[in-house]
Amino acid sequence: LDEVVDEMSLEEEIGPDLRKIHASGKHLLAIINDILDLSKIEAGKMEFYNQNCDLEALVKEVASTVQPIIDKNSNVLDIQIENEIGSMAVDITRLRQILFNLLSNASKFTENGTVSFIVCRKTINEADWINITVKDSGIGMSPEQIAGLFENFSQVHPQNIQKYGGTGLGLMISKRICEMMDGDIFVESTLSEGSTFTVHLPVKTLDNE
Repeated sequence: LDEVVDEMSLEEEIGPDLRKIHASGKHLLAIINDILDLSKIEAGKMEFYNQNCDLEALVKEVASTVQPIIDKNSNVLDIQIENEIGSMAVDITRLRQILFNLLSNASKFTENGTVSFIVCRKTINEADWINITVKDSGIGMSPEQIAGLFENFSQVHPQNIQKYGGTGLGLMISKRICEMMDGDIFVESTLSEGSTFTVHLPVKTLDNE
């Protein structure tokens, strides 16, 4: 019994420090990965692999992965799949990276609110497109903040960098990846009213790369 008590006391004593070390390690890894991606993009060395992606399955997978971040700020994740979204040929790892970045950002800047994850398939000029929208009810952005949003190392809320963290690279990398996949990211936002990011990607198949 004494040994169990000693172990519990030791865990209580070092537990907070271990959690800080773990969080710092994850943050450092994120910074390294962002810088590596930026280097690949700038050098024109980022490779893409066309894989058949079941979009609804990917949406559910990403939602499950991001749920702890959603819960951290007491937010609600509202998933809306508006029609038969089907599948597309895309680099699944890169698309997953974009969606996770947008969803985690939305939850980071929102407290006790809602993060909507909306996916639909549209036909425009006889071509099929996938629209993926991440909408939050958070702190939003001013026109000036939006203007510098996709620049390298841009911090949208530099006065609160200690609170929100981040490298200032995630959105820029996500936008460049979308553009390299013949798509784009669009943003609408109002200060204190939330932000809406929309990923717009062409539906390709493995037969028409």
